[in-house]
Amino acid sequence: MQDDNKIKAVISDKAYPVPIEMRPLWRICLIVTSIAVVSGDKKFLDSKKVNILVWMLIRKKRWEEYEKYLLGRTNDIPLVSVDTATYKAVEFSIAKGFVLLKDGRVHLTDSGQDLHEILVKNEIMQDEMSFLHQVGKKLTGNKIKGLTGGLL
Repeated sequence: MQDDNKIKAVISDKAYPVPIEMRPLWRICLIVTSIAVVSGDKKFLDSKKVNILVWMLIRKKRWEEYEKYLLGRTNDIPLVSVDTATYKAVEFSIAKGFVLLKDGRVHLTDSGQDLHEILVKNEIMQDEMSFLHQVGKKLTGNKIKGLTGGLL
């Protein structure tokens, strides 16, 4: 055998872009924003609701479809599924003290509220907040059962 066919590894310092959907801080901000906008003074949401809201927020191209369903303009149920990356982001949020998990609910802490205020002040996630203001409270228990087939 000849050694002509050896493969030489090349190592580069070039950055590898991580898609925004996979960045924990971005998802943490979506979680915090969802709770802050939709829950009102309660400052907590059911963990199922948080998961579905984050799923919807990530899929901006389908917001019109979600809006029609949540506002009762259609009976066509849009696709919503479990997103393990969101569950990981909830775990990171707990570890960093932005939220607490108690009785199946995700509670916003003072640090989480501070993060939300930074987002508002710096006009970050304005489209997402607008979407949540418009339809977030329409995601009722019955809508969650309809979206998930009662599985979540």
